[in-house]
Amino acid sequence: MLSINISELIWTIINFFLLYFLLKRFLYKPICEHMDARQARIDAGLAKEREARETLEAENARLEEEKQTARELARTLLQQTEERAAAEREESLRQAKLQAKENEQQALEQLQSQSRQEDALLAEAEPALVELLARRLLREEADGT
Repeated sequence: MLSINISELIWTIINFFLLYFLLKRFLYKPICEHMDARQARIDAGLAKEREARETLEAENARLEEEKQTARELARTLLQQTEERAAAEREESLRQAKLQAKENEQQALEQLQSQSRQEDALLAEAEPALVELLARRLLREEADGT
Protein backbone atom coordinates (compact mmCIF):
# COMPACT_ATOMS: atom_id res chain seq x y z
CA MET A 1 0.00 0.00 0.00
CA LEU A 2 0.69 3.51 -0.28
CA SER A 3 2.17 5.15 2.72
CA ILE A 4 2.96 8.76 3.23
CA ASN A 5 6.05 9.63 5.10
CA ILE A 6 5.41 12.91 6.88
CA SER A 7 9.02 13.84 7.35
CA GLU A 8 9.70 13.43 3.65
CA LEU A 9 6.60 15.42 2.82
CA ILE A 10 7.67 18.24 5.11
CA TRP A 11 11.19 18.19 3.69
CA THR A 12 9.78 18.18 0.15
CA ILE A 13 7.54 21.15 0.95
CA ILE A 14 10.45 22.96 2.60
CA ASN A 15 12.69 22.18 -0.39
CA PHE A 16 9.97 23.34 -2.79
CA PHE A 17 9.50 26.70 -1.02
CA LEU A 18 13.26 27.12 -0.59
CA LEU A 19 13.80 26.41 -4.28
CA TYR A 20 10.90 28.76 -5.16
CA PHE A 21 12.38 31.51 -2.96
CA LEU A 22 15.90 31.04 -4.40
CA LEU A 23 14.67 30.99 -8.02
CA LYS A 24 12.48 34.00 -7.45
CA ARG A 25 15.21 35.96 -5.73
CA PHE A 26 18.19 35.03 -7.91
CA LEU A 27 16.68 34.11 -11.26
CA TYR A 28 13.17 35.46 -11.89
CA LYS A 29 13.69 38.82 -10.23
CA PRO A 30 16.92 39.71 -12.20
CA ILE A 31 15.37 38.43 -15.43
CA CYS A 32 12.19 40.46 -14.81
CA GLU A 33 14.25 43.54 -13.91
CA HIS A 34 16.35 43.09 -17.07
CA MET A 35 13.20 42.64 -19.19
CA ASP A 36 11.60 45.72 -17.59
CA ALA A 37 14.74 47.80 -18.21
CA ARG A 38 14.87 46.54 -21.78
CA GLN A 39 11.21 47.39 -22.31
CA ALA A 40 11.82 50.86 -20.83
CA ARG A 41 14.73 51.38 -23.25
CA ILE A 42 12.57 50.23 -26.16
CA ASP A 43 9.71 52.51 -25.08
CA ALA A 44 12.13 55.44 -24.70
CA GLY A 45 13.56 54.73 -28.14
CA LEU A 46 10.07 54.56 -29.64
CA ALA A 47 9.14 57.82 -27.92
CA LYS A 48 12.30 59.48 -29.27
CA GLU A 49 11.55 58.10 -32.72
CA ARG A 50 7.98 59.45 -32.51
CA GLU A 51 9.29 62.85 -31.38
CA ALA A 52 11.90 62.84 -34.16
CA ARG A 53 9.25 61.93 -36.74
CA GLU A 54 6.94 64.71 -35.47
CA THR A 55 9.85 67.17 -35.52
CA LEU A 56 10.79 66.05 -39.03
CA GLU A 57 7.21 66.44 -40.23
CA ALA A 58 6.99 69.88 -38.64
CA GLU A 59 10.30 70.90 -40.25
CA ASN A 60 9.18 69.54 -43.61
CA ALA A 61 5.93 71.49 -43.32
CA ARG A 62 7.85 74.64 -42.34
CA LEU A 63 10.29 74.16 -45.23
CA GLU A 64 7.41 73.62 -47.65
CA GLU A 65 5.79 76.83 -46.41
CA GLU A 66 9.11 78.68 -46.82
CA LYS A 67 9.50 77.25 -50.34
CA GLN A 68 5.96 78.34 -51.21
CA THR A 69 6.64 81.80 -49.78
CA ALA A 70 9.90 82.00 -51.74
CA ARG A 71 8.10 80.91 -54.94
CA GLU A 72 5.44 83.57 -54.41
CA LEU A 73 8.12 86.18 -53.72
CA ALA A 74 10.01 85.13 -56.85
CA ARG A 75 6.81 85.35 -58.92
CA THR A 76 6.09 88.79 -57.48
CA LEU A 77 9.63 90.00 -58.15
CA LEU A 78 9.54 88.58 -61.67
CA GLN A 79 6.21 90.26 -62.35
CA GLN A 80 7.48 93.58 -60.95
CA THR A 81 10.64 93.28 -63.04
CA GLU A 82 8.62 92.54 -66.17
CA GLU A 83 6.34 95.49 -65.42
CA ARG A 84 9.34 97.78 -64.87
CA ALA A 85 10.96 96.53 -68.09
CA ALA A 86 7.73 97.11 -70.01
CA ALA A 87 7.41 100.62 -68.54
CA GLU A 88 11.06 101.37 -69.38
CA ARG A 89 10.53 100.02 -72.90
CA GLU A 90 7.45 102.20 -73.30
CA GLU A 91 9.35 105.21 -71.95
CA SER A 92 12.31 104.52 -74.24
CA LEU A 93 9.98 104.18 -77.21
CA ARG A 94 8.20 107.40 -76.28
CA GLN A 95 11.55 109.19 -75.89
CA ALA A 96 12.74 107.80 -79.24
CA LYS A 97 9.55 108.96 -80.97
CA LEU A 98 9.87 112.37 -79.34
CA GLN A 99 13.52 112.58 -80.38
CA ALA A 100 12.59 111.52 -83.92
CA LYS A 101 9.93 114.23 -84.06
CA GLU A 102 12.44 116.78 -82.77
CA ASN A 103 15.01 115.64 -85.34
CA GLU A 104 12.38 115.80 -88.09
CA GLN A 105 11.35 119.30 -86.96
CA GLN A 106 14.98 120.44 -86.89
CA ALA A 107 15.59 118.97 -90.35
CA LEU A 108 12.45 120.67 -91.65
CA GLU A 109 13.52 123.96 -90.12
CA GLN A 110 16.99 123.57 -91.66
CA LEU A 111 15.45 122.83 -95.06
CA GLN A 112 13.16 125.84 -94.76
CA SER A 113 16.08 128.01 -93.68
CA GLN A 114 18.19 126.73 -96.54
CA SER A 115 15.30 127.28 -98.94
CA ARG A 116 14.90 130.86 -97.69
CA GLN A 117 18.64 131.46 -98.08
CA GLU A 118 18.59 130.08 -101.62
CA ASP A 119 15.50 132.15 -102.41
CA ALA A 120 17.30 135.22 -101.06
CA LEU A 121 20.42 134.40 -103.13
CA LEU A 122 18.26 133.83 -106.17
CA ALA A 123 16.38 137.08 -105.52
CA GLU A 124 19.75 138.83 -105.18
CA ALA A 125 21.10 137.29 -108.32
CA GLU A 126 17.87 137.66 -110.32
CA PRO A 127 18.51 141.22 -111.66
CA ALA A 128 21.99 140.21 -112.77
CA LEU A 129 20.66 137.04 -114.40
CA VAL A 130 17.85 138.95 -116.14
CA GLU A 131 20.38 141.50 -117.42
CA LEU A 132 22.69 138.73 -118.64
CA LEU A 133 19.83 136.92 -120.31
CA ALA A 134 18.62 140.11 -121.94
CA ARG A 135 22.14 140.87 -123.32
CA ARG A 136 22.46 137.38 -124.77
CA LEU A 137 19.07 137.57 -126.33
CA LEU A 138 19.89 140.97 -127.79
CA ARG A 139 23.22 139.73 -129.06
CA GLU A 140 21.65 136.71 -130.65
CA GLU A 141 19.11 138.96 -132.29
CA ALA A 142 21.76 141.34 -133.45
CA ASP A 143 23.95 138.49 -134.72
CA GLY A 144 21.08 136.66 -136.36
CA THR A 145 19.44 139.54 -138.19
